[in-house]
Amino acid sequence: MDKNKVEVNIRKQPYTIISDEAPEVIIALANDLNTTLDEIMSSGRVSLTQGLILAAFGYADTAKEQTALAQKLKAEIGEYLADAESAMTERDRLKRENERLKEKIKNLKGQ
Repeated sequence: MDKNKVEVNIRKQPYTIISDEAPEVIIALANDLNTTLDEIMSSGRVSLTQGLILAAFGYADTAKEQTALAQKLKAEIGEYLADAESAMTERDRLKRENERLKEKIKNLKGQ
């Protein structure tokens, strides 16, 4: 995949980002980071470095929560798949039983 080189500004500081992501994605991420930093630094008592660290903690927390949620959903999907497999096995067993009973009825009618 081709790398994209995107120029963005974070708190009016220029940065060059090289990524596989589309430029629009990188620009959106930079805009989100600027918004987050604006909120964190609005009190005027937080330096850029402190703001970046606090933003990183917030993003890390979100990533951790999303990872835990993804693992939970993966486990639930596994349970649903196991339930579906069990239901299909039971369906197949009932189909065989139905065919056996149909054959038995047919044989009894023929006597």
